[in-house]
Amino acid sequence: MRPGDIDSAAWHVRGIIPDSLYHEVGLTSSGGNHIYGFLVQPKESTALNDVTILYCHGNSDNINRYWGRVELLWDMGYRVFIFDYQGYGKSEGEERGDACLADGRAALTYLRTRPEVNPDRIVYYGWSMGTFVTTYLAADSVTPFGLILESPPASAEALVKEGTVVDIPGSMLTDFYADFDNESRIARVGVPVLMMQGTVDSTLAPARHAQRLLAAAEGHTDIDMCWAVGAGHDNVPYVLGEEYAQRITSYVECRAREQ
Repeated sequence: MRPGDIDSAAWHVRGIIPDSLYHEVGLTSSGGNHIYGFLVQPKESTALNDVTILYCHGNSDNINRYWGRVELLWDMGYRVFIFDYQGYGKSEGEERGDACLADGRAALTYLRTRPEVNPDRIVYYGWSMGTFVTTYLAADSVTPFGLILESPPASAEALVKEGTVVDIPGSMLTDFYADFDNESRIARVGVPVLMMQGTVDSTLAPARHAQRLLAAAEGHTDIDMCWAVGAGHDNVPYVLGEEYAQRITSYVECRAREQ
């Protein structure tokens, strides 16, 4: 598998990252299954390349679909690690909620042992289903440098009750969906959060999911809420345009000043 082997125009893949700056990584996750990802090194020496972004993607497809998002973050100056959950792409195993969380732990452990990665400067970034993994890591594993949530569901249970399950495989909505719960964890993440949500998201009901998370965090976790006016579930970065990079850079710089 090589990142970018998809409909480049549809998923905004520009092919801007030189081959020399990324390599494939194999990790062992739960059940002895091997999962695979790509570690992308920053393009130049800046203050931002002391920050590494652990990117947890959504349910649809594998890393290839999300490479355009990696390019956006890399173009801002960050080091990025993206991986496929068990059952996705080349990663072994089956799609399961508990496996996704275990894969997130394996990815974080790997990053924290890399010599070029400052373990105190890792930002967890989750999109859609990936927000369940990043919020879990922040609340129940290792407090991050920062947490970015894009199009986050409140919980899998909320999606089930709404009948909105298209973003989560059916196999995850059985014994293990209870662990997919941003709402119960958001107050315990330990750092301010940047949350981005489209106003016309047809997968989530923004007024319900985002508001539930804001209410759950109130008095415990500060949330910088970014409403992407006119954006749906999949296109928040592209509707925000330049504001997307500005919001992320401002958030990271603010976290650096606070430490």
